[in-house]
Amino acid sequence: MTSLPWIDWDAAEQVGLELVDPGPRVSRREREQIVTQLRHQARRAADLLLETSGLAEVGAARELVVDRRSIIRANLATARQLTSDSVGVADGPLEAAAGRARGATIGGVLAAVGTRILGQFDPFVATPTLYLVAPTILGVERELKVDPTDFRMWVTLHEQTHRVQFANAGWLRDHLAGKLKAIVEAPDEPFWQDLGQRLAQIRRDKAAGRPASLRLVNAFSPPSVVAAMAEITAVMSLLEGHADVMMDRAGRAVIPTVATIRARFDARRARRGIHGLINRLLGMDAKLAQYADGARFCRHVWRQGGTGLLNRAFEGPQSLPTLAELLAPEQWCKRMMSAATQADGQA
Repeated sequence: MTSLPWIDWDAAEQVGLELVDPGPRVSRREREQIVTQLRHQARRAADLLLETSGLAEVGAARELVVDRRSIIRANLATARQLTSDSVGVADGPLEAAAGRARGATIGGVLAAVGTRILGQFDPFVATPTLYLVAPTILGVERELKVDPTDFRMWVTLHEQTHRVQFANAGWLRDHLAGKLKAIVEAPDEPFWQDLGQRLAQIRRDKAAGRPASLRLVNAFSPPSVVAAMAEITAVMSLLEGHADVMMDRAGRAVIPTVATIRARFDARRARRGIHGLINRLLGMDAKLAQYADGARFCRHVWRQGGTGLLNRAFEGPQSLPTLAELLAPEQWCKRMMSAATQADGQA
């Protein structure tokens, strides 16, 4: 079943590459220096994270230092792959024109988001790949006025945490892909269908302090999509929060200015005004909420049971926190401890 209209991915790439700001101008020597350093730090960070996280596997992955145009190409390739079975065809000139417009819109959004991506781990490609976006890392470290070597290591630790997560949870890639497919292939429903449920969802999202962009998506989505979105939000919050906690903990041993970097980076995330508006328009407010909610969850679980308890979240889909548990981590801790007690009783 296909439920997405045709998308002109070539138009998306053309617009994205044309519009993206390439980032700070640097000399050839500076460019070579940051690339060399990031590559070295990527190799070192993986070993540090194994020790800090208590997880056993680092997994096989490519480590690439790229520019902003390359990260746009990579994201388009992954999006195209994940939706290949769900996108229709250009049936006539009108649909072809509409598909080009959709592609151009996607390209414009990726051009805007592409200036904000410091790094990314992509588990959905044939060879899992870790990307470090050199011009954006350079621009942010200059903006924050932090030590470049320390900041680059800090960012690398975050992205390598994602690599370690997927290496130790072999089921996670397919689990996420399945949830995304459920959203893409959900049948269209008119807004007024199940209006009562939608209004109740809006009230629940507002009461829970959900980001504005996520509330808007939920308001116009059928219940099946809202449920899948909640599961994806919980998983992504766990992954991003866990990476935030691990980068700080692992960084203590090798990054002298880690506390300063964290304070300045969090202040940058919390900016309001025009920056906050742009975040909401791009859906970045939901992404930032994932970092904050996930980090609170992981810190609470760590205090309760250390890495042994926290790493149970990566055992299988049944061990993932629900969105409600992510926001109330003591509920997840009780569920995991109860499951452990039952298992001991049956042994």
